[in-house]
Amino acid sequence: MPSSIEVILVPTFMILVGLMLKRMQILKSSDSTLLSKIVLNITLPSLIFVNLSKANISMDLLILPIVGLMLSFILICVSYLFCRLRNYSKTTTWTIMIASSMMNTGFIGFPVCLGVFGNSGFLHAIFYDLSTTTLFIVYGMILVKEFGGSRDDILKDVFKFVPLWAVLLGIVSNYLNVQSFYLLDNVLNYLANATIPLIMLSLGLTIDFKSIGNNISDSLFVSFTKLVLAPCIVFALLGLFNVGGMIFNIAVLEAGMSTAMNALVLAITYKLDVKLMSSLIFTNIILSLFTLTAIITLLT
Repeated sequence: MPSSIEVILVPTFMILVGLMLKRMQILKSSDSTLLSKIVLNITLPSLIFVNLSKANISMDLLILPIVGLMLSFILICVSYLFCRLRNYSKTTTWTIMIASSMMNTGFIGFPVCLGVFGNSGFLHAIFYDLSTTTLFIVYGMILVKEFGGSRDDILKDVFKFVPLWAVLLGIVSNYLNVQSFYLLDNVLNYLANATIPLIMLSLGLTIDFKSIGNNISDSLFVSFTKLVLAPCIVFALLGLFNVGGMIFNIAVLEAGMSTAMNALVLAITYKLDVKLMSSLIFTNIILSLFTLTAIITLLT
């Protein structure tokens, strides 16, 4: 089983591959828009459906997505106050709020939880990740309203929001215990597996090192909020309600994950500050190498 550092190095390396492809002029920065559309409408819904339809759901596991959503709400408030104090624009404020509140509970969270806590940890991580999926859908609906479009357009976009349908179909399929046939099962898995590589290549295409330097204060704020403050909040919250065991361990560990790659999809799709978002994600992925190692050491 690979170490947590090795797991975290994988997305970091793939981001650098995207950057290298841009530097070699094999791909262009504008190609990130096409990649994000493929993710949003094809591969991400497949990933959501595959995870939800096969999960072994029990009532106590529902604590995890609730904790995740509570934490995200707290982080949204903290980041909003930070942006107000600095008089940031609406676009910059939403970029920072999204980066601060969405955790990479899937691609990095799943393998880290599996490696540290085994199959039981992996099952718990799936349920915590439901909070990120829910937040992604909610943000998508809100951003349509905040950044243009009539009420009719908003309703149409909600009904056309493929990840939402993936969540609904995944829950129904799980409840009815629908058995998918070989062809569909394998096609969905292939598409699901393409989600994270496409997102990370897209991130690499948008990276601007000059922009990272220009946004260092924002990057450090988001990194501190996500990698240090967030796990401390969950640690205190669950300790207050005497929640322990695997639920406690996974909630604290997942709370300390870096910004979700899906945040970049939202930034590109709704024309937020893409360069700032890529800077925030890249910075706290690197710093999470150290903070996740510390969290795992404390929990084990």
